[in-house]
Order: sequence, then structure tokens, then C-alpha cells
Amino acid sequence: MGFAAMGRYIIGIDLGTTNSAIGYVDLSTARPKAGQVAIQTFAIPQLIGPAKIGARPLLPSFLYLPTPHDLPPGSTALPWNPDAKEIVIVGEFAR
Repeated sequence: MGFAAMGRYIIGIDLGTTNSAIGYVDLSTARPKAGQVAIQTFAIPQLIGPAKIGARPLLPSFLYLPTPHDLPPGSTALPWNPDAKEIVIVGEFAR
């Protein structure tokens, strides 16, 4: 299988003890024979504060299980799951 027959991206995931990260190479722009391969960091969407979503290069390996009295209503809503009944927070806000 030649380089051109591969998919568009090469993806690497680092599941670390303190942080996790995702890196990738876009093969449509890479020129490996010329030594031009740019490794990009994928920004991971996560809660970074009450009711605040942000994309960060690292996902801290922290878990927060808030009680109903810890945070104001709606402060843990996520765009991809706004009506979640069970709340588990991972990442920067959990740290």
C-alpha cells in the first residue's frame, strides 16, 4: 500500500496519567519525501468553567462528580448533550 492509498489523516492519541492529547497529520498537505510533515494538535472541547465550553490542547485526567448543590442549574450543559441527567465532568473544569 502506497502513501497515496492511505486515508487522509494519521491520528495519535496519548492517554496519559496527568493529561490526554490528540495529534494528527493531514496527509493531503504533508510532503513526507520532502520532510514536510506538520504534526497538528487537536483542540479538545470541554467544560472550562460553569456554563463555559472551550477547546484546549490537553484534556486533564481529572473527574468531578458534582452534587445538585455544587453548581447552578444549567452550568454543566454541553452542546452535544444539553439535557444530561447524570453529570460527570472531566478535563479542565474538573481539575
